[in-house]
Amino acid sequence: MQYLENPEPDEDLINWLSGLDEPRLAQVLTNRPDALAAPWPRRLADLARRLSTRDSVAPATRELTAPGLQILCAVQLCGALGEVNGVPLAKVAAWLGSSAVDVGLAMGPLTARGLAWLDANNLIQVPATMKGHSYVQHGLGDPLAPPLSRLNIHQLDEIARRLGVSSDSRRQVLLDDLMEFFRNGARVRDLVADAPPGVAELLSEFVADGPDRKLDLNYVRAYRNAPVTETPSSWAAARCLLVGGYDGNAQMPLEIGLALRGEDFRLPFTPQPPAMRIAPVSPERVSAETAAAALRLLDRVTTVVESAPFPLLKTGGIGKSLIKKLTKDTGATTEEILLVLELALEAELLLAEEPPPPAPRSRKPVPPPMIVPTAEFTRWRGESSAAQLRELLDAWWRLPGTVLDDEPSNVGDEVRHLTVRMLAELEPGTGVIDDETLGDLSVWHAPTVDEDTLRVLVTSSLAEATLVGVAASNAVGDLGHALVSGDVDALRKATEELVAGAVATALFGTDLTAIVTGPPSTELATLLDRVADRETQGSASTWRFSPATVRRALDNGETPEGLIDELGSVARGELPQPLTYLINDISRRHGEVGVIDVRSVIVGDNPGLLAEIAAHRKLLKLGVALVAPSVLTSSADAVTTLAALRDAGYAPVQRGSDGAVVVRAEKPVVAAVEPLAIAARPGVVEDPIEHAARLLRESDSAPRPLKRGALMNLMPGNRSGNWMRLIWQLETGFPVWVTYEEDDGTKRKLLVSSPELHGETLDVWCDEPGGYRRLELSRISPGGD
Repeated sequence: MQYLENPEPDEDLINWLSGLDEPRLAQVLTNRPDALAAPWPRRLADLARRLSTRDSVAPATRELTAPGLQILCAVQLCGALGEVNGVPLAKVAAWLGSSAVDVGLAMGPLTARGLAWLDANNLIQVPATMKGHSYVQHGLGDPLAPPLSRLNIHQLDEIARRLGVSSDSRRQVLLDDLMEFFRNGARVRDLVADAPPGVAELLSEFVADGPDRKLDLNYVRAYRNAPVTETPSSWAAARCLLVGGYDGNAQMPLEIGLALRGEDFRLPFTPQPPAMRIAPVSPERVSAETAAAALRLLDRVTTVVESAPFPLLKTGGIGKSLIKKLTKDTGATTEEILLVLELALEAELLLAEEPPPPAPRSRKPVPPPMIVPTAEFTRWRGESSAAQLRELLDAWWRLPGTVLDDEPSNVGDEVRHLTVRMLAELEPGTGVIDDETLGDLSVWHAPTVDEDTLRVLVTSSLAEATLVGVAASNAVGDLGHALVSGDVDALRKATEELVAGAVATALFGTDLTAIVTGPPSTELATLLDRVADRETQGSASTWRFSPATVRRALDNGETPEGLIDELGSVARGELPQPLTYLINDISRRHGEVGVIDVRSVIVGDNPGLLAEIAAHRKLLKLGVALVAPSVLTSSADAVTTLAALRDAGYAPVQRGSDGAVVVRAEKPVVAAVEPLAIAARPGVVEDPIEHAARLLRESDSAPRPLKRGALMNLMPGNRSGNWMRLIWQLETGFPVWVTYEEDDGTKRKLLVSSPELHGETLDVWCDEPGGYRRLELSRISPGGD
């Protein structure tokens, strides 16, 4: 879509806004939430200015379907052809080959967003920003009026003579007569029909291939001092059928392109979406497949995050070798692993962590950044399966791009939402035939996105929706409907129903295996992962017990009695004897040898001194433990332990493994780098109803901007630098901290901006708590922060 660059709002937009009632103005504000960004617009004129900016119009336009953009294109075409004060509805309908009634109905989404409206004279008005030239996408060039207006009277007179247009001594009259000729398609076609050989063929190439091409429009000489020879291009240029551009190319003007396309040429208009090719899909099948996918997603996320940490490449991405390893270890597909990693990062279950900087003059290589599990993952693991699934779906719904598509896109989240919404709008019990069918419908719904890119994103979004349990068999169930509606209660109910079908029991074999036929519940998968190794996943998952896996569980604090009881509670029948024998046998030998994890060792010949060090209060942070009369262990490294002992009044030295004294400079303690932030939450949405009432109430009040010097005599106090700086910042409208004395005498710091003078009070925007308020000048004093 083509826009003009942020012009000032015209009176038509302000007048239209002022004529709206509260519900209709609230509808515009709902569809254009950026217009309510802080500081709020005070009046309708301020609102109109915001609605006219390109930064506001562009996202609103992306929400339009094809007929809305097609109407805007026709309006822009009519504007280029001279309709500058509004375009008659009937004329727009004529260019679209439709009726005025159908076009009027299709204007609903445009009006609801303040992008186009009908005035009292049944003229379509648009904000000045929308007066672009989107019709160029249909092979049409720029209008002829601008290049003609740059010609002098003699040049215009010469063109008129060649065209057979009666000349006039007044330049504007002659210019109007020429434009009337070019906008008359029949006269232009007659001119081309009578043109010399080659002209019609040349012009038809411009019509077929586009309005611009490299072409010399000048006369040529066959040989030196010979008279000029007129070519088809120069003949067309002499009559403005072709004009020269700034880049040296020739261009066919808009009016000529329209004339040569004939009287039957129309812009495309598709008020109805394309018919969907659908097939019946059993709701029970959708429920079963989405439940299996959702439970598989929970299992994959748990397994992958518990496998962390993972190194990051220098480019910041995750290496293909790691993806391949995770795919092999988990039995998942590459697409599943990619999606799981993105979801875990978005939900902050995983976090990218920078390594600490190397010590000065260190020759050790700098370790790569790592992706590590977070405390949030520990909390998430303690939630119910339904709650875990809701958090992952929330992360997926707000992902900025599609995961399964290599091409970056800034509309990936919008296409994801569109894909699920299109499926949710199908009749219950039906699904689309294939993703190509869904792509055809998406082109109608999102015409501002490049069609090839859109189809790729829709295919990727459908694949992602299938992997997270939102879609199955090209249809969605209750989960998809809940996501589209944003109904939290419906989403909670849908997730709880999905996970209710999880398998909670396992079949234990005498070969030390456990088999789960179907998607395991999160609780069952977690239990088996603690005490066994997963071998296969899919329609049936297999875990294998071994001495190493049982020992791992015991190392993590499990007891043999507890393991046998927990496994027995999920077993189909009795636990096989080989498994109970294995657990009891490993537990009897478990812990027969102890290993202490220490960072450094303190040695000395005086047992009394070492006992004193072990009991010293200042050294408790070292975790000192007496393991022999002449040996202490410390949980801190040697450098930290040396420093702590010296701070406590002792005189230690560092020794090597051979007992010799180590002589070296102390290594500085370097603070760890903070982890990288991953995601930000959206802000609070303003209430459009309240703002509509406020704007309509304030629509008649005139703005009272501060003038330079207005506060000098109104604000008390001295004329110190702080006071002068405060006055200057207020008068320029910059945000400034002030100290304000409230009614109860307390002094409060406020960050204020956008001031207006009302007698001896200032109407200002306050960032905290957010809103406008009146401040008495006598209570304001400088305040910094």
